[in-house]
Amino acid sequence: MSAARVLLPLLLAAILGLDATAAQLQARAPRAPEAPLSADDAFVRARQAATRNERARFELAAAQAGDHPLSRYLDYWRLRLRLAERADGREAREGSDGSADREVRSFIDAHPGSLVADLLRRDWMLDLARRSAWDDFDQQYAQWILRDDNAVHCRSWQGAAVRGRSLPPEAADGIFQPRELGEACGALVETLARDGTLTPTELRRLLRVALEGNATGSIRRVAALIGLPDREVDAALLRPAAALDAASSPEIAVIAAARLARKDPEEAIAALPGARSLGEADRSFVVAQAAAQAMRRMSPRALEWTRQSLDAQVSDETLEWLARAALRDSDWRTLHAVIEKMSLSSRREPAWVYWHARAHQALGRPEQAEAALRSIAGQFHFYGQLAAEELGVLTTTPAPAAPPTDRELAEAARNPGFASALKFYELGLRFEGNREWNFQLRSMNDRQLLAAAQWACSRSVLDRCVNTADRTRNEHDFRLRFVTPFIDRLEPVARERGLDPAWVYGLIRQESRFIMDARSSASAQGLMQIIPSTARWIARKLGIRDFRLEDLHRLETNLNFGTFYLKNVLDDLDGSPVLASAGYNAGPGRPRNWRTTLPATLEGAAFAEIIPFTETRNYVKNVLSNATFYAALLSGEPQSLKRRLGSIAPTSTPGRTDLP
Repeated sequence: MSAARVLLPLLLAAILGLDATAAQLQARAPRAPEAPLSADDAFVRARQAATRNERARFELAAAQAGDHPLSRYLDYWRLRLRLAERADGREAREGSDGSADREVRSFIDAHPGSLVADLLRRDWMLDLARRSAWDDFDQQYAQWILRDDNAVHCRSWQGAAVRGRSLPPEAADGIFQPRELGEACGALVETLARDGTLTPTELRRLLRVALEGNATGSIRRVAALIGLPDREVDAALLRPAAALDAASSPEIAVIAAARLARKDPEEAIAALPGARSLGEADRSFVVAQAAAQAMRRMSPRALEWTRQSLDAQVSDETLEWLARAALRDSDWRTLHAVIEKMSLSSRREPAWVYWHARAHQALGRPEQAEAALRSIAGQFHFYGQLAAEELGVLTTTPAPAAPPTDRELAEAARNPGFASALKFYELGLRFEGNREWNFQLRSMNDRQLLAAAQWACSRSVLDRCVNTADRTRNEHDFRLRFVTPFIDRLEPVARERGLDPAWVYGLIRQESRFIMDARSSASAQGLMQIIPSTARWIARKLGIRDFRLEDLHRLETNLNFGTFYLKNVLDDLDGSPVLASAGYNAGPGRPRNWRTTLPATLEGAAFAEIIPFTETRNYVKNVLSNATFYAALLSGEPQSLKRRLGSIAPTSTPGRTDLP
């Protein structure tokens, strides 16, 4: 741009007294057009715009994407945007020409049985429910494949309720859960309350369930249906101690007391004798909430309050915490009593099958114990391995199935969903790729799964190889379930650090599923998922001056840094793989603190189960289970998971750690 073209507008602005800066005037000047995007870049930009409901930006990017291999997703996102605009009132409501519905139906019909059609069907069903178009909703609901959205299920049950139809048994399970109801399930509850299907007694039960989940939105919604004053509900939620003293009804009192139990279990228990509004059932409920929260905090008083609340009517969520309180103290009688109170579905969970069996053993019921153990022994998970060991069988890997034939591999290679998944991975859209890949697996038999896993491995998509092979039911290949890539580079660095390569592999399998460029929500990066601050600490300790964060995506750097840190955590936590695995996930200071709450030495399996963080608890169990299978695979010898877990001794003080 010439100097005259810049100065002339500034001179005119000064003469005319216009309030315009040079930057503003520059912005108004003609700009050079942006370089055209590649089809892939345009597709990614269109996806970002669709996620943000930015219709104009979406259309601009979609036009540049052209005839993209994933163009049907562009069509899907366009229709989804139309449905969103209609819901927001930005598009004329249905009733004029019905074009949106026709276009959605046409798209679904054009892509029968595909993931993208089923995703649009789900979005459309929510739109149909909002408009009370129940006949169309029912038609689509019957064809819905994924069945993975509780909001859609709640809308289906709401549609049945408003038309006077009976609800299926699973409807109660869908709403009596300790979590936020959300808009759809909340609307269902309101419908059922209005027509009397949910009685006042059931509404009070639902209120307690919402309190168990600390689901503030659901607490407010159910309280309004009961007829509790908003002002008193707010006080009970925000200032529970004062509200408990001034409660005008048992419902307000139980809200305040349960909320106080979440905030300060000791204070809640101390306040109960003066809470005249609470009946015995509500008192037991509050004590159970205090016990559960105390166990989440690893407080020594959790078991005392658990014993006091064995008659409380609570959900499985609370009972699981009470069971952990009993397990920490090896109180087998209380543990048995708590598990007996769980629902049938929870008692069938492998964790509680195993600990129920152990309680039977401790209480002198060997026949019941053996029957329970046999029901899960040999299953390929933490508790299946432990159950087998209780019956005298160590962990081995099954004989591998026959390799996939060329015809079976060719069938996997022709799968269009797999091709779409690979394209998504190429674009860095792993969530969409995994969703597309997994959709193809839903009805595959073992032979097809093994072929898909082998094909994924051949394309170096190791996470899909592992996850796909994990799904087989009768024919197995543990070389695919527990892949050992770069073993020639992993074994030497693990041995140099004094680490078991099987444990390192088990940790990588859990951390990243061998995705080299994996990145977590906490910015952990690479195979061993090292967060930036820890990586910089490691670099300083190793004397690496020119370290850059992008180096974490290099195999050698990630293995070097990850094993160095893991060895330091292991040494810091007395050589316990259980504590070190927990420390690698949650930070080494936390397992140190958890040890101080132990009344006596605890077996490693029990310690793994009482870890108060759900993510870390599952992580530790998976890592150690993985490591045992890897050890069996690498050595060819049976392995003991119980020996690997060891035992955890209590400490009187947590001690200090210099590790990040």
